[in-house]
Amino acid sequence: MYEIIAMVTKYVLIFLIYLFIMRIARLIYLDIKTMTVWEDSKVINPHLKLMSSIEQPGVNTITEIYPLKNLITRVGRSLECEIVISDPHISSLHLQIEKTHQEFIISDLGSINGTYINDVKLLNPVLLKDGDEILLGITKFVFSEGGKLHG
Repeated sequence: MYEIIAMVTKYVLIFLIYLFIMRIARLIYLDIKTMTVWEDSKVINPHLKLMSSIEQPGVNTITEIYPLKNLITRVGRSLECEIVISDPHISSLHLQIEKTHQEFIISDLGSINGTYINDVKLLNPVLLKDGDEILLGITKFVFSEGGKLHG
């Protein structure tokens, strides 16, 4: 009798472990699938690409992509901003990008070190174009209208 109970318990535990592993595998699959869709949607939609030359001096590489999904996107060190950058050369509220129809207008918010678009200091609001380089402090972004998947 003891052997039958032990055998049944063994198979029930094996079945429960199998179910547990299958659920974890399913959750991992769904998480990876969601991440891939999110990564692709960031590239399809208008976004800012954070550029860095830390890995290879003199060569800029994309280190982060920030989708511009709000009507107003503020960039700065403050946690109030939609894009928070911890660069001591950036003001708390450094700049904002406003979406109007299908255009994006960038404005400096009175930052101390200023904002530069394609190496020209931003004095008045400017309409962003695909490929515009935005420099604030020592942080460089490139504006992209999106629409292209990587591949």
